[in-house]
Amino acid sequence: MALEVASPVELTEDVDTRPVAALTDETRTPVALVTGAGSIIGRAVVARLLLNGYAVAGVDVQATPTLGERHLVLVGDVGVETESDNAVTQALDTFGRLDAAVLHADIGGSRSLRVPGTMAEGERLLARNLNSIALGIQSAVNGLSLDGHRSIVATASVAGLLADPGNWAYHASKIAMIDLVRSSALTYAARGIRVNNVASGLVRVDTGDGNPADQSFGRDFSRRIPLCRLGEPAEIAQVIAFLLSPAASYVTGTTLAADGGLTASAGLVF
Repeated sequence: MALEVASPVELTEDVDTRPVAALTDETRTPVALVTGAGSIIGRAVVARLLLNGYAVAGVDVQATPTLGERHLVLVGDVGVETESDNAVTQALDTFGRLDAAVLHADIGGSRSLRVPGTMAEGERLLARNLNSIALGIQSAVNGLSLDGHRSIVATASVAGLLADPGNWAYHASKIAMIDLVRSSALTYAARGIRVNNVASGLVRVDTGDGNPADQSFGRDFSRRIPLCRLGEPAEIAQVIAFLLSPAASYVTGTTLAADGGLTASAGLVF
């Protein structure tokens, strides 16, 4: 599947829609690439970065709603090297620079090792999740502007810090991602490029259908979380935006858990 520039879908956020070309050098707009931009967290990241003054190139396997003239919507598979490179090229061609990248494209849901066929499924999931991050880092590093704040953030999830029964391949991919980011941070630190992870906890998804099973699961799982609630996608986006920003200029190689205290707990919540 070749990378494509999607047609605008709809304006869904109250954001600054001035063309980037209309901005002066004194108000030079930073540019971010966001992969997995159609996911719950991906959409929140795109919206947050736009509100923070970025121009954003968002790529996903399906077209996402456009949020104004500072939002470039791309369609492609960043697990393929040429399409990952093309996403960076499109961002550079459109906005003239690249300051940051958020790498959120992945797949989930592996089955128990006892289930026939799970090894083949697991191999595909591991390859997909690691390749999309490794290729994303490689492509972004080659495109980051020398005069920008040069930051990359991947999303590892608390699945890289904790485990659940059966979901072995997904957890393994997220654990591997944490060390991939550490190694990349060390590799590119001398070039002034920061690479970090956000390990997000379970976030609330508003499907609008009032599914009792989903509501029950959310209540039950919240009992494991010290803050006693699921996260909001916007809260994860805020953490990612912080790590991208110059405010985190001395932070690299870390995995920051945004999980309501879940990974700090031994299981007892009072």
